[in-house]
Amino acid sequence: MKQLLLIFIIILLVAGVDTYAISLNQAQHDTITVTIDGQVEHPGSYQLPLYASLSDLLQLSITTEEADLSVLNPQMILKDHDHVIIPSLQQTTRISINTADVNTLCRLEGIGPSTAQKIIDYRNEHGLFQSLEELMNVKGIGQARFEKIRDQICL
Repeated sequence: MKQLLLIFIIILLVAGVDTYAISLNQAQHDTITVTIDGQVEHPGSYQLPLYASLSDLLQLSITTEEADLSVLNPQMILKDHDHVIIPSLQQTTRISINTADVNTLCRLEGIGPSTAQKIIDYRNEHGLFQSLEELMNVKGIGQARFEKIRDQICL
């Protein structure tokens, strides 16, 4: 009987250690790593809390005077491994599919409010676009429409 009680206590201790390891693993996911480049004084990777916004990242990296913030959505929620490039005022001929709002996206040829919202919804669900071609994953943007706007967009 004592041996059975001892085995039961050991099992409880082992189970307690496993639960502790899981909670430590979960704690590691309370932050995200985001990289920022372009017109910022401090480019590089930043550790941010979950659900941090672009505004939070901009405060840490400090934008330069040449930064074009008009195409950015400061309320955009960042995701782990996002890469944000802050454009300069001279680069405003291209629209960032990673940061533009609905009105800005509507300036693209053949993109109306509905498709612009689909782009933003895709970006919010999947994180920032990693390539221009990934835009074709958005419902309503096929090869032909993508080719029309390819020279008007950037990440």
